[in-house]
Amino acid sequence: MRSPLERTGVAVVIAAVVPYVTLKVLWLAGSTIGVSDEAALTELHSTRMVVGNNVTIVLDVLAVGLALGLTSDWGRRVPAWIMLGLGAGATGLLAPILLGLPLGTVVQLAVRGSVRTAGMDHLSPWVFATVYGGFALMAVGISVLAWRYAARRWDEVLRHAPEPPSAWVVVLGALGLLPFGAALLWWGVFGPGTSGPQAMDAVSQRTTLVVTGLLAVGGFVTPLVRGMASSVPRLAWLLTWVGCTTAALQAPTLVLLANGGHPSRAIVLMGLLTIPGSSAYGLMVLQRRLTRESRDGQGATVRGRGGAHLLPDVSSHR
Repeated sequence: MRSPLERTGVAVVIAAVVPYVTLKVLWLAGSTIGVSDEAALTELHSTRMVVGNNVTIVLDVLAVGLALGLTSDWGRRVPAWIMLGLGAGATGLLAPILLGLPLGTVVQLAVRGSVRTAGMDHLSPWVFATVYGGFALMAVGISVLAWRYAARRWDEVLRHAPEPPSAWVVVLGALGLLPFGAALLWWGVFGPGTSGPQAMDAVSQRTTLVVTGLLAVGGFVTPLVRGMASSVPRLAWLLTWVGCTTAALQAPTLVLLANGGHPSRAIVLMGLLTIPGSSAYGLMVLQRRLTRESRDGQGATVRGRGGAHLLPDVSSHR
C-alpha cells in the first residue's frame, strides 16, 4: 500500500513524462508542432534525432517503471543490481538538470536579462518548458521516492560512511572523475572554446556545466575525507552516488549530443576515461562497504521494515 507521499511522487513522474512522450511521438509521426524554421525541421527528421527520440521515449517509460518499483512490494524483491542500475541511470541523467538548470536560469536572467539560448531560435518556447520542466519534475519525484526506498532497503549500509577503496581503484577513479570535473569547470567558467561542447555557451548552460563538474569532483573526494563522511554518512553516500553516476552518464551524453553529434577529440577522450573510471570507483566504494557488512555477519541477514530483504549475500554475487 503506497503512502500519500509515494502516490504523489508517482503522479508527479507520470505527469512529467506524458507531455514529453506525446511531443516525441508526434515528431516521430511527422508532425512539425513546436518547430519554428526549416533548419530545425530538417534536423528533427535526421537519423540522429529519430534514434534519439526513440531512445528518450524508452528512457521515460523506464522512469515510470522505476517510480512504480520504488513504491511497490515487488520493487523491494527485485535484485538489488537492477534497482541500482535504473537508479544510477536516472540520477546521472537528471541530477545536472535538477541542480544546475534552475540555478543557471536565475544566473542568466540576472546577468543577461533573458533566459533564451541558441536553441530557442529554432523551437517554440513552450517546447523548452515542456522538455526541461518535465525533466525537473521527474527528477524531483524520483529523488524523493528513491531516497525513501534506499532508506528502507539499505538502511544498514547508509548508517556507515563510504570508505576509500584500494589504491589502484583510487587512481582509476581519479582518472575518471577529476579530468572530467576539471574540464567541465573550465568550460563552464571560461566557455567551451574549440574543444568543449559548442552548443552550450549560454550562461544557464555553462552554469550547468559547472554544477556537473563540481558533482564529479565531489563524488571522488567524499569517500576520501573520512572525518566528514563519518559525521554525516547519509550525505556522504548521496554525494558519492550523485557524483559518480553523473560523471558516468554525462560523459557519454556529451559525446552523443555535443556539437550536433560531432564531438571534439577532447570530449571523446574524456569519455573513454570517465565512463569506466567513475563506474569502477563508485561500484568499488559500494562493494567495500558491502564486503564489510558481510564480514560482520550482517550482509545476508539484514532486514528492514516488515522483514524486507535488504542486501544480497555478497560472497555469492547474487
